[in-house]
Amino acid sequence: MSVPNHFELDTPSYLQAVNRFSTPRVASHYPSEYRPRHWRDKRERQCILNALDGIPIGSRVLDLPCGTGRLTGLLVGKGFRVTGADVSEAMLMRARSNNATRPPAPPSDTFPHVHFEHCDVMQTGYPDGHFDAIICNRLFHHFTESVTRVQALRELRRISRGPVIISFFNAFALSAAYHRVKNILRRRVLHDRIPIAFKTFHAEIQSVGFSVHKEIAVRWGISPHWYVVVI
Repeated sequence: MSVPNHFELDTPSYLQAVNRFSTPRVASHYPSEYRPRHWRDKRERQCILNALDGIPIGSRVLDLPCGTGRLTGLLVGKGFRVTGADVSEAMLMRARSNNATRPPAPPSDTFPHVHFEHCDVMQTGYPDGHFDAIICNRLFHHFTESVTRVQALRELRRISRGPVIISFFNAFALSAAYHRVKNILRRRVLHDRIPIAFKTFHAEIQSVGFSVHKEIAVRWGISPHWYVVVI
């Protein structure tokens, strides 16, 4: 599957994210699996499993962006039919390689195939309602403009007939406030990974016809990393 070549979005954060993660050097250092003893990984993994609760075995699930396939084993282990998609060919190359060497989870006997495809979250090329559920992990905190987030949300809503799980950085967190003050004192202007108010993100979610079904904090009040399940 190819990325449509007629889509035009030239917002700074979108272009920066595409360019940053398209290089083999970045892909080679990107995490490809969860470290079972690392507390941050444990919390994030548990949040994702919580968000996936209620999605039936056999559902067609899209992991976009899939990066180097960090979530592949988790999703296959839940018994889903998984499509991993990313705009970065470098990431996809590593995802395919990692999946080929990963020990199969028991449910993979039923749904053994994971498809990896090249596509852009802004215009995927998938038919309307093609997936039963979508997970969009660690992407929206790279989009600093509302227009960019809304376009991505609109496309995710179009191609899913079920829940969409989205991670974002919530400004309601001690670490977010600490880094905001530190950057002000240093007179440093950030152009990426900037936490936003949940009220703002909630309004953007509603603007495309989604409603928030569940909110999940990785570490409530401390970490800015949150998940929302929208339907």
